[in-house]
Amino acid sequence: MRFGNCISYKDTKRIKILKETGFDYIETGLAPLYTAKNEEIEKFLEDLDENKIKCEAVNVLFPGGITLTGENAEFEKAGGYINEIFEKTKNIGFKYVVFGSGGARKFPEGFPKEKAIEQIIKTIKEYLIPEAVKYNFTVAIEELNKSETNIINTVDEAEYIIKIINNPKIKLLADLYHIGIENEDVSKLSKKGEILAHCHIANPYNKRFYPQKTDDKKAKDLYKIFFESLKAAKYENRISIEGSPGGLGDIKNIEIPDWVDEENKQFYAESKKSLEFMKSHI
Repeated sequence: MRFGNCISYKDTKRIKILKETGFDYIETGLAPLYTAKNEEIEKFLEDLDENKIKCEAVNVLFPGGITLTGENAEFEKAGGYINEIFEKTKNIGFKYVVFGSGGARKFPEGFPKEKAIEQIIKTIKEYLIPEAVKYNFTVAIEELNKSETNIINTVDEAEYIIKIINNPKIKLLADLYHIGIENEDVSKLSKKGEILAHCHIANPYNKRFYPQKTDDKKAKDLYKIFFESLKAAKYENRISIEGSPGGLGDIKNIEIPDWVDEENKQFYAESKKSLEFMKSHI
């Protein structure tokens, strides 16, 4: 397995930290890059190259300002955005694009859910798949908990769409945070090996903090089943931390290099310890 962490493309110092603490790649938001200046993207690429680490995945596919479902679904706007963003970011070289975007895909109250699903499928088939083929990436559909959106809230719902589309460029993202929030049976991932392309992890029971050895038993039991299920599925791809540091507690006994500034000491310590904890499961 390969381990990454989700950070902003502007976090130059954190790119170095993740490389130095042993992460294999970084993941960043795609939609924020849409408004980035070309020189900012070039700087991002330079930072990655300097630290000898790659941005292998992106999340936040659509900004909240684009409506994908309902009577006012903006297919042309979505298509135009997709064409522009992937052309603009083609030199980054990411291999996985996470389709979460809860705000963009949320359907209006009173609108048929079945029709909203059809609209999402239309967007994927007509706009995303051609770009995935052109730029050689895979789209990973992410289940999101009900507090973030009202559609594709479970692994099974994501799988339903994936099977209807039936295209090798459209796969599943399993996010342990959302699975935990929705009380899904995480062991079902052991049967999803053929469609599972990417994973996210964070503590669903404690403010979406990074997974740590010091977490409570409920969280650690969930992590254990998660990694056991991935092994059973013969999953060997990527797992990104998508959360916030803050759950580790006291870091004064953790050795932190002098080059890490005060602002990023917590990030360094928690990233390092979280990576060590995750690797202990494989």
